[in-house]
Amino acid sequence: MSFRKRVLPFLLIIGFVFAGVLGVSSTKAFAMNSKGSSQVAFHTDANTYSKNATTIDVIGRNDHSEAISIELYKKGDSKFYKRIDLYKSGAYKVSFSLKGLKAGQYDVWVNGGWADRSYRAVLQHYLTVQR
Repeated sequence: MSFRKRVLPFLLIIGFVFAGVLGVSSTKAFAMNSKGSSQVAFHTDANTYSKNATTIDVIGRNDHSEAISIELYKKGDSKFYKRIDLYKSGAYKVSFSLKGLKAGQYDVWVNGGWADRSYRAVLQHYLTVQR
């Protein structure tokens, strides 16, 4: 048996293992989850946004027919930088454009309510935007 015939199966196995590892390390694996009320729980598509990134995607579910607001805050600022109001129930995905956004750390808040109750969820940790 030649050297090539013995090495080729070994290299194929290593290649499949390596491809599997790359497949598992998708952006979703690095998504940021929220903490707070499960009624307005959400997650983002990443923890860190490079200078080539174009949007921060927020994915969640609104289980009530009332409107919710999704707000983007810069760390240390008490006023939101951008806000998206959503007037539908069910699954949603909204995107904050990174155009004009300065480098730094950001937080996302989702606020909602139903009847006399109000709900809020925020990110577990700050997002990092690089420029």
